Parts: sequence; structure tokens; C-alpha cells
Amino acid sequence: MDLNPSTATRWTIAIALLGIFASLCAAALTYYASSLSTHQAAVETCMLRVDKQEAVIREKSEAVLGALGAFGSATQAPGTTPEKEAKFHKLGQAVVESAMRLVAYAPAELAEPTLHLGVTVQIGLMAETTEQKLTALSLTPSAMTNWPKQYFSLMDKFETRRKDCFKQ
Repeated sequence: MDLNPSTATRWTIAIALLGIFASLCAAALTYYASSLSTHQAAVETCMLRVDKQEAVIREKSEAVLGALGAFGSATQAPGTTPEKEAKFHKLGQAVVESAMRLVAYAPAELAEPTLHLGVTVQIGLMAETTEQKLTALSLTPSAMTNWPKQYFSLMDKFETRRKDCFKQ
């Protein structure tokens, strides 16, 4: 079968156009797949960052609550003996130390009540008389008033931030 020159040219142009179209489709699919992959990586990175921040806050908060629980249950008041006084100071220092560690990581809404708690216990530890210590430590429950509310509010914000990762 002999093809005249105009038919051969048409076939060559058609094949070239088909090749260009196939190349454009492949490029578009590659771009789309790359875009999806990049978006997925960004979402995963965002979620990992939020999860890590939440884990640190939970870990530090657990230390504060554990130290506070030990302090409250093991020492009802400063001791009258050197051993009881030493235990009182040791457990109180653990509360102050763990509170300050949490303040270093926590956002302002949780850092403020945590700092208030730490300072309240610190004042009790620095007081000179048993009466001054008891007075200062009687303020501890009021220092904790906003803490649970702020903690759980922060945990809700972490959940919201995780959801926001998908909106990027």
C-alpha cells in the first residue's frame, strides 16, 4: 500500500501529537502524585510535632501531679522531728522542681497556674516557723484551682491542632 506524501505527513503529525498528549498526561499524573505525596508528608510531620508536644506536656504534668500527690499524702504538715522535716522538704522540693520543669514547656495558659503552685510550695519550704509553713501550704489548693481546667483545655487544643494538620 502506497501512501501519498500528504497522508504520510498527516500520520506523522497525528503520531507526534499523540506522543505529546501522552507526555503531558504522564507529566500531569506525576505532578499530581508528587503533590499528594508532599501534602501527606506535611500532614504527617505536623501531626508528629503536635503529638510530641502533647507527650512532653503530659509527661511533665504527670511528674507535677505525682510529686504533689506524694507531698500531700506523705506529709500533712511540716515535721516536728528532723526526719519529718527532711521528708517535708524533699517532697516539697520535688513539687517545685517538677512544676518549674513543666513551666519551661507549657504554654502560658498552663504555665501560669503551674508557676503559681510551684511558688506557693516554695514559699512554704522557705518559711521559718511551722505556723508560717502551714499558712503558706494552706494556699496550695487554691493554687491548683485553675490547673485542671487549663490542662484539659490544652489537651483539647492539641486535638484541634491535629485536625488542623489536614487543612494545610
